[in-house]
Amino acid sequence: MNPSPISIWPPIIRANAVPIWVRVRDIFITLLAWLTIGVTIHNLLWLIYDYLADPIFQLSYIASPDWELMWHLLSQFLYVALGMVVWICFLALLRRKIISSTKYIRVSTKAHEIRELEVELGVLPADVEHCHELRSVHVYISQNGRTFKIVSDLD
Repeated sequence: MNPSPISIWPPIIRANAVPIWVRVRDIFITLLAWLTIGVTIHNLLWLIYDYLADPIFQLSYIASPDWELMWHLLSQFLYVALGMVVWICFLALLRRKIISSTKYIRVSTKAHEIRELEVELGVLPADVEHCHELRSVHVYISQNGRTFKIVSDLD
């Protein structure tokens, strides 16, 4: 048994038609993310609280951080990260001709783009100008890559 094809693709979910389970899921994921951030930095938060609590600007409950130990634990990571940044910059310098090549960057005038659409995709310039005025459109493309129908969301 073949499943029925979706009549409109891609399916558009409008703001007033979002299912309740999607809203609950998004709220849950957001709260989980904030909880993860809070748990991750809880020592920093307690340190700031202790520093700003009475007596102010003195640590009374938490010992001062051991900066030397922290540097020892993080130094290898920072050196590797710095090495990767230097390596990426070095490769970018070597390949700057390829990166800045206009062969891969298409900059054309609006008239040229419309003419290109007309020739390559079979869309009339008047249709393109009309589509620029609309908020959104559905463009249907045939198997050979030619545009055969442009429909406004308002239709």
